[in-house]
Amino acid sequence: MFSRMRSPLMLGLSSMLGVLAWGIIASSPVAIATDIPAPESSGDRPILRQIWAYENYQQVVQETADMVADQSIWNLVQRYGLQVMNITWEDTGRYQNSTVGPNISDMTIQVQQEDPITGDLSMSLMPVIRYPNFTDQTADLPIDQFQLLVGNHQGEDLEAVPLRDVLDNLRDYLTEPDSWDGDETSLLAERDTHVMVSAQACFLPIPQEGMAQFNPVLFNYQSYEGDPAVLTILATREGTSITVIDNTRDRVESGWMWGQRLFFNRDGDRASFTGQRISDFQTDADRPGDPQASVAGEEGLNMVMLIQVPLRQQQAMRFDAPLPASPLGLSDAAPAMESERQSNVEAAVIGHGDIEGPFTEIDGLSIERDPRFPIRVTVQFYKATSNGVVSETDVQQIRQQIARVYEDADYVGSLVVDGSTGRPTEHDGEQTEPENWWEIFWQHYRDRIQSSD
Repeated sequence: MFSRMRSPLMLGLSSMLGVLAWGIIASSPVAIATDIPAPESSGDRPILRQIWAYENYQQVVQETADMVADQSIWNLVQRYGLQVMNITWEDTGRYQNSTVGPNISDMTIQVQQEDPITGDLSMSLMPVIRYPNFTDQTADLPIDQFQLLVGNHQGEDLEAVPLRDVLDNLRDYLTEPDSWDGDETSLLAERDTHVMVSAQACFLPIPQEGMAQFNPVLFNYQSYEGDPAVLTILATREGTSITVIDNTRDRVESGWMWGQRLFFNRDGDRASFTGQRISDFQTDADRPGDPQASVAGEEGLNMVMLIQVPLRQQQAMRFDAPLPASPLGLSDAAPAMESERQSNVEAAVIGHGDIEGPFTEIDGLSIERDPRFPIRVTVQFYKATSNGVVSETDVQQIRQQIARVYEDADYVGSLVVDGSTGRPTEHDGEQTEPENWWEIFWQHYRDRIQSSD
């Protein structure tokens, strides 16, 4: 079953940050939640310390993941027009007044843990605060306001390059240009005067002096092995990583969770992303000389841009699939004990971890831009917490960060519920969900799976 049961329900903004060399260029000027003591160090029993660390961090992960089931957090963020969820709808093409469309994607932030005894992996979805999924309030910003840091794909020093240039000369920003079959060099379309933009705050389980390892995970309902419907460009303070989404490679499949993990491209090798509390990052003795910090600017340390570029498919199809009516388990349990626990939320500096294998880019495919759909940029502000407690001050700051992303937009609103808007990011083609969409979807899904066996 698919992860999305759909039912109605900046990186570096210079206007806000002023100092960033990348991102959106404005047009105008803890405590760990357990008191179990660590075991004494023992040279002949290192497994004891590993077990303690695993169980201790497991509680941090669980309390962070449980934010989506905390009624008090729901009530708090809703007062600011936001929602807390662990699956977000990041669509480049959705039908009006519908939960589905001809190019739709689910995004999650996933943290994995390995049991030191059994080796089993457990996976948790991290909470995100944003505007509601169904209405999907977005902004249209000129594409020329976006810059990315590049150079990591070749192990070189970083430099800022306009997003337009990356799209128009994509091979220049690939570790292996020949991984793109054919002679095409550009994924830029005539419609790309503007890109569709949304913003969100993403929480990571990070105790003081700790580190979280995670992956953004994308599931695109139109993509299949050998026939991707989107290409992603993931931009951080450490560089830009480009890959196609086929829902098969680097796949996550655990119960109802599906999707393709996204990685950092470190000179042709892949690495998961890491998050560290900014207070710890700033006190590390070697940080003043960190080249990425100086290039990105301090305010860009906790920001990520997930950019989706729609691709023309060989066997195109329309999709629909449902997300739980209340985002993932809004429970009737008692609210978190805020009187006993205090928020320790702060910015999470994004980096990368150890090498895990080769990084895949275009995977030997011949890809072509689908000009019917806009490019979508999801701006993420990462936050650290060790106990899942969020204060009203935290939510106010998140609301302000999100609002600033929309501030310099030429258009703001919903392409789902506002009717025909004439916005440059409104997708071409049918705007109304076909009555037999589900039947077509499942038949197409079965046919594609059988043909790949």
